[in-house]
Amino acid sequence: MKREIIEFKDNVPFSIVVQSIKNYPIHWHEDVTEILMPIKGSIEVRSNFEYILVKEGDFWFINNKSIHSIRGSSEAIVVIFYIDLNYFEQYFEYIKHMFFRNNMYSKDNTKVESDNYDDDVRKGYKTRFRNLLVSVLTDITNEDPLARELTQDSVYQLVSSMVKEFNWLQFLKKSNDFISPFQLDRYHRIVKFIDEHYHEKITLDLIAQQEFITKNYFSHLWKNLSNFSFQERVNYERVLRSEFLLLTTNLSLASISEKCGFSDIKYFYNHFKRWYGCNPLEHKNKCLSYMSQEFDYNELDLKSMKKDIDNYIKRIVMPEYAENNIWRTTTLFDEYIKMKYLYKIDKITPQPSPRNVKVNIFSPNNFKMKEGKFFFNWQNIDLLVNFSETSDFDINMKINCHDLDDKWWKKAVHKFLDSCIYRYRIITINKWKFLIYYNDEISLNKANVIRNIIKEKVSEASIIYYFSI
Repeated sequence: MKREIIEFKDNVPFSIVVQSIKNYPIHWHEDVTEILMPIKGSIEVRSNFEYILVKEGDFWFINNKSIHSIRGSSEAIVVIFYIDLNYFEQYFEYIKHMFFRNNMYSKDNTKVESDNYDDDVRKGYKTRFRNLLVSVLTDITNEDPLARELTQDSVYQLVSSMVKEFNWLQFLKKSNDFISPFQLDRYHRIVKFIDEHYHEKITLDLIAQQEFITKNYFSHLWKNLSNFSFQERVNYERVLRSEFLLLTTNLSLASISEKCGFSDIKYFYNHFKRWYGCNPLEHKNKCLSYMSQEFDYNELDLKSMKKDIDNYIKRIVMPEYAENNIWRTTTLFDEYIKMKYLYKIDKITPQPSPRNVKVNIFSPNNFKMKEGKFFFNWQNIDLLVNFSETSDFDINMKINCHDLDDKWWKKAVHKFLDSCIYRYRIITINKWKFLIYYNDEISLNKANVIRNIIKEKVSEASIIYYFSI
C-alpha cells in the first residue's frame, strides 16, 4: 500500500486524467486533494472507514493523506482531478489541514450513496461545483488555446468553492448557522495543532492556552462548530493515523497505539472499532486480501474522450437543453469561453471596485420557452455567480419588462427565483441587485408586481427601477 506521487508541471497547480476502472489498488496522496467524477457508470470508493457509492452525475473528494481504493462498474469511466495543495497554500493558509466532503457521514461502517441528504442548499452547492468541474474539463479538451489558457482561473474557483462550501464544517452545518471567518481560522489552527501533535497529550486547557482564551469559551466555541466533541475529534485523528501505520508499516499494535497518542491499547481498539466497524487486525487482513487480487484500470487519452465528455454534458449537465433542442451545447461553451476571457482581461487590468456584471435574465441567450416549459441557461448564470462568489464582482440581475409575455411572465419570475434559491441559497442572492427596466405605465405596473414577488421570496433584496430615453 503505497503513496501515489502526482507530478505537477511548473506553475500548473492541477492535473487531470481519465481512467476506465474496474478495481484500483489501495493508495494515498500527500499534499494533494483528489476529486473523482464518473462520466460513465458508477464507482464504489473506500476512503479510510467510509464506503461510498458515487454515481454518474456526482463527484467525491479524496482528502490529503486519505488511504483509499476504487471499484468501478463494468463500464465505469472516471475523470480524476488532482489539486496541488502546496500551490494553493499561499491563498488558503490551512488548506492542507482542511477536510472536504459532499455527503453526510455513514453510520455503522455501511455503504452509503454520495448524495445521502435531502437539502436544497447542499444540492445547489453540488450542482454549481459539478458544472465548474465540467468547465475545466471542456477547457482542457478544447482546441482553442484561449480556453486552455483560462483553465487555471477556473481551477482557482474550484478550490475557492471547496474551501467555502465543501469544508467539513460548512457542508455539515445547518443552513441557518453562520460561521465567521474568524471562527473558521481558529478552528483550522486547532485542527492543524491536533494534526501535528496527535501523538502527544492534548487537553482543552492546552488548546485554550494556545489560543489565549478561557477553557469555557473554547468549549462553547467548539460545541457550536463541530458535530463531535473535542476529545472525539482528537481520537478521530489518532484513529486515521493508526490506519496509516497499520497499512504501511510492520509495527506492532502496541507500538501503533503508543505512536498515535492512545494512553492504553484498549482505547486504541475501542476507538478504531467505533469508526471502522472491526478491530485493527481484521481491517488490515481485509486490506491485504483486497491487495492480493489482480487490478484492472487503464488511463485513457484525454483528447480522445471529447465525445464521451460531450455526451456526459448532454445527459447530466444540461439534459433539458439537449432533449428539447433549446440551445446547442457547442454554442453554450463558446459563449462560456468568451465570458471567461473577459474575466481574465479584467483581472489583468483591474477596474476600480466595485466591478459589476449584468445578467439579462429573460434575454434569448438566457431564457427560452418551449411547449409551455421554461428553460433558463444555467450554464451562463452559474458561471457569473461563481465568479461573483470567488472575486469582487457584484451581480445585477436585469429584468426587462418588455421581454415578458402577459401569458406567462409571473410564473417565469417565480420559477427563476425559486431555482436561484435552490441553486445558490438566500445568503448569496441577498448580495445581488435586481434591475427592473420599464418605460411606460403598463411596464411600470409589471415592475411593481415583480418587485413584490422578489421581496416575498428574498426579503433583503436590493431592487432598482430604471428607464431610458
